[in-house]
Amino acid sequence: MTDVTFADLVEIYRATRFDDENGDVLTIKNDHMVVVLTSIMDIDAHYNDAQISVENGHDLIVGSEVSVTIGRPNVAKMGLLVPTFDDLFKAPGAVLAEPERYYIKKEHYASGDSPVPPKLLAYRAVLNVLTILRDSASLVDETMRQLIFIGKEKVVVPIQFGSVDLRGDVVGQGDRLTKLFADELHLDEKRTILQTTIIEMVRSLREKDRFGFLIRNLDRLANEVEKGYRLFTSSFSYSKIRNEVETARLDFVGKIHKTIVDIQGQLLGIPVATIVVVSQLKKVPPSCGLEFWTNLGVLIGAIVFAMMLGIAGLNQWKTLNVIATEVKRQSTRLIDDFASIADQFSDVFDDLHARIKWHRAALLVVGGVLSLGVVITTVAVWRLLPVNAWQCF
Repeated sequence: MTDVTFADLVEIYRATRFDDENGDVLTIKNDHMVVVLTSIMDIDAHYNDAQISVENGHDLIVGSEVSVTIGRPNVAKMGLLVPTFDDLFKAPGAVLAEPERYYIKKEHYASGDSPVPPKLLAYRAVLNVLTILRDSASLVDETMRQLIFIGKEKVVVPIQFGSVDLRGDVVGQGDRLTKLFADELHLDEKRTILQTTIIEMVRSLREKDRFGFLIRNLDRLANEVEKGYRLFTSSFSYSKIRNEVETARLDFVGKIHKTIVDIQGQLLGIPVATIVVVSQLKKVPPSCGLEFWTNLGVLIGAIVFAMMLGIAGLNQWKTLNVIATEVKRQSTRLIDDFASIADQFSDVFDDLHARIKWHRAALLVVGGVLSLGVVITTVAVWRLLPVNAWQCF
């Protein structure tokens, strides 16, 4: 009795033209294939394992084409026969490890063939990354095929992906993570950083989309883990540095906003002062009566108001200068002390500098409005004076 192996089935698969609509057609290429087919047809045990049948009326002769029905072989004894790579990825256990023996109909590819298709290389890179993720997870549920990460919150990541998730530089980015975790130095700390990063990246996504998202964003995952590890090797916790910078940012933002809030009451008084000035100015008669002194008082009041608000604005301007100097000092200190990771926090300081510029511009606008108001008030008072205005004094 001739034993039938998966290699024998692969030989048959390669010689078969798979057609779901019109049926599969096998071209018998050699005597060995005839022997294998005869054994499958004559021995029930072989048929049960191979699931290949030849239609009645066809002679098994080398060079002939015969209609065959090819089903799924016994996976445990033979291997997997699947239409596409996506079907391979969905096969039981394939999301955790590459099956030992399989054949892809559409690609006419069998396990062990060369060259390896790019999609299969990406799949193997994902499996390497998955090994790292499993070691970093708080719990691995192989029955449900999911990873569980527990940090500030619990995040469940079902292990499921498809060909669409294997696009891009999956191999290159996967190698980055693999190399980082290949060195056992600080391995526990690296796993903690990876776990924290994964929770932050996927916690807002639907569970079924999480693993695919990680694969499509392996570059981001690798970047964040590398950043976190660089911080750790500098003897500082990433979260600690980030918290300190964020605390400083909030403090600076509060101080910057306070420069406007402190004079907000005076700013709101500008429209009121304008109405008062406009309503109080009167045409001065030649006799320089009470109208003259009223206009003069309104002018002096407007000037005093503008001077007081100007002094307050100047004081806030100087406060902004002090804040800007302190922000620059903090930024310089971070660059000097942690040059390798300072660029990760540059956006924080850029935002602070932008806020300071905006508030300076606002103070300049207020100063310009005040100056214009004083000039217009002075001109208006002067124009309302009689021709012989000096006699009023």
